[in-house]
Amino acid sequence: MNKPTSFPHALRGRICAQTQTPEQMFGELNKHLNGFISRYDERFQNLASAMEAIQSRVNGGIVPPNGLLAAGIGEEVRAQFRAAMRGDVQAAMEIGSGPDGGYAVPTQIDAQIMAILRQTSPLRRLAYSVTLGTGAGSWRKIVNRIGGGSRWAHELEERKETSTPQLGAVEIAPEEIYAIPEVTNHVLDDSSFNLEAFLRDDVTAECALGESEAFIVGDGVKKPLGFLTRPTSDDPDAERPFGTYQHIVTGEAGAFAEDADGGFQSNLIDLIFTLRAPYRVGDGVGFLMNSLTASRVMKFRDADGRLIWTNGLTAADPNRLLGYPVEIDENMPDIAADALPIAFGNWRRGYAIVDRPGMKLIRDNVTRKGWTKFYFSKRVGGAPLDTNAVKFLKFSAA
Repeated sequence: MNKPTSFPHALRGRICAQTQTPEQMFGELNKHLNGFISRYDERFQNLASAMEAIQSRVNGGIVPPNGLLAAGIGEEVRAQFRAAMRGDVQAAMEIGSGPDGGYAVPTQIDAQIMAILRQTSPLRRLAYSVTLGTGAGSWRKIVNRIGGGSRWAHELEERKETSTPQLGAVEIAPEEIYAIPEVTNHVLDDSSFNLEAFLRDDVTAECALGESEAFIVGDGVKKPLGFLTRPTSDDPDAERPFGTYQHIVTGEAGAFAEDADGGFQSNLIDLIFTLRAPYRVGDGVGFLMNSLTASRVMKFRDADGRLIWTNGLTAADPNRLLGYPVEIDENMPDIAADALPIAFGNWRRGYAIVDRPGMKLIRDNVTRKGWTKFYFSKRVGGAPLDTNAVKFLKFSAA
């Protein structure tokens, strides 16, 4: 019997060794070919099902339209970030300072977190913001406390010396703020979970809370120096020591003074005009108070019965009080006797926030079994600048 020559050598040898007749040989061949086709049909079917599941997840919104990719962050950056989440080291990834095993968060994601921080932190929207350059450990600002004097003179008159400006210096060194979001390893391994968005939002929220508190009441020890930690005085600008704010009193302990027409706006008007005219113009000028204080103030009316508080027309527009923007920060104190619950001023000139560029990530899947912690840290500092630029309303009788 001649052996068929069109069959694959391995298959032909196996069939010929086990069969005696052409009918048996072709029957065996058909059985193997049908099995081969069936197996690959199943594989293709599984692949098609997997593709349909992925498409369903995208259409169902598991990958949100405002996620990292939609924000312009490339697939390569996202892959790097996920690699750090899972503890992998890639050649394209920046590596942090060796012993602590830290990774530098990709700059695009770091920039996105900073952008959200500026939107959510009230004082960041008002204050002067500085980003340190490479190798700089602190930022120094010279503040002109009191301007120099000037004189008038006749054409032939002798020119006498004028007074010299009094200067003060402020130096701000960024300190570390961190957040430690934690997820289960099962969630970490679930590819349908938008880990980047979760961590971005969690880190942003924690940093915003910590920063906002420190910018207002921080003691300057391993954190920014809050403006409410500085002393205040009722002395005018030319007479107060450098670093001391001015306050005006309401005339009532723990309350606004009532106007002759039954309103309560006079204290607020006095607060505005205690600030010298050059400070009352430009970006960063406005009020700062908490929600409880705002709920009182927004009910005040002028002598004609009109509200002195106006709401912004859109979410991007600030609310305004007597024409000036109002920012709400819950770290400001409530109205009480001798408290300083309302501040008004030029915050661009009155407070500085200094950022050290870059955010670092350390991944810890050892401390708590079955969970992975992500230690995000960045450095930020803050301190008052020109204390003539911000005034406070003190709820005191004298």
